[in-house]
Amino acid sequence: MAYLATKRFNYWGQLGILTAFTGVGLIIGQVAGIIPLLGKINLSDLKGLSSTEIMDNLFKPENASALRWMQFISTVFLFFLPPVLYALVCHKKPFVHLGFKDHFNISSGIIVIFIMLAALPVVSALQDLTEMFPWSKATLLKFKTAEDSYNKIVMVMARMNSFSDYLVSVIIIAFLPAVFEETLFRGGIQNLFSRWFKMPVVAITVTAIIFSLVHGSYLGFLSRFALGFVLGWIYYRTGNIWLNILGHFFNNGFALTMLYLSSKAGGKIDPSKMDEHFPQWAALVSIAAVIGLFILFEKYSKKEIDHPGEELPIPGVAYSNDPFINDTSTIDKTPIQ
Repeated sequence: MAYLATKRFNYWGQLGILTAFTGVGLIIGQVAGIIPLLGKINLSDLKGLSSTEIMDNLFKPENASALRWMQFISTVFLFFLPPVLYALVCHKKPFVHLGFKDHFNISSGIIVIFIMLAALPVVSALQDLTEMFPWSKATLLKFKTAEDSYNKIVMVMARMNSFSDYLVSVIIIAFLPAVFEETLFRGGIQNLFSRWFKMPVVAITVTAIIFSLVHGSYLGFLSRFALGFVLGWIYYRTGNIWLNILGHFFNNGFALTMLYLSSKAGGKIDPSKMDEHFPQWAALVSIAAVIGLFILFEKYSKKEIDHPGEELPIPGVAYSNDPFINDTSTIDKTPIQ
């Protein structure tokens, strides 16, 4: 739900504030994220090494705990604090604006879980489709090398030698990223674009593109875009970010649980298995299932449906139909019933 901007910043101004906070958060997060590793490595030993050699020195199994803290610190500064600070500066009820509602529809939450589960085959098919594009051998090798580097990082951070390791991984790799990323991408970016463009589907699409690009996966771009679009639609129809967090958490947690069960069965943890592979025909069934579930979701979420693209006034607060008007003499000060 979008309330009037506190200081009447126009949309360009709000985007500038959010972008500035995110840029600063990126820098601080990168610097602060090194702190947990200071006791584990000697920075002077990394001088003169290639990026690959530096990664190999940092991402070792014995550094797993420090790397998890690094993940937490860097993501909280990059994904969570920027939209929160932006909302505090620009909106009268910042957390309400971001979508942190004080209620949660259990039925809607259950349907969200089934939507995320039903979407797995089409997400998998999109990644397979990306690999089938006519890339040059050099380009495809570059993409797969990047995927392998990412998988090495996940393999260390997702080390699960015990059930307690599994629980820690669920919190660090599945739950917290869901909270932080949804706050920025849906509560911050999509929320702003939806009110600005007055075309929610365009806002969802643009945000899903940014969401996928930030994850830096070439071969996984389309699959993460699809995931971002599904999450964007959930937010568009309810404005309740808790449902987004639940869906995102389930997606991450499901993949992580499959890895854990695989390792318990005697297999080696292979992060590439986090992306399940399904037969191509399953993608068509998946699309039909997701559409059907969204129709059901609409039925159970009627009371939560917001009005994306509209500037809604706060009851009892002076407001104007033009939220960025400078002439306060024309503002209607009649309390809203």
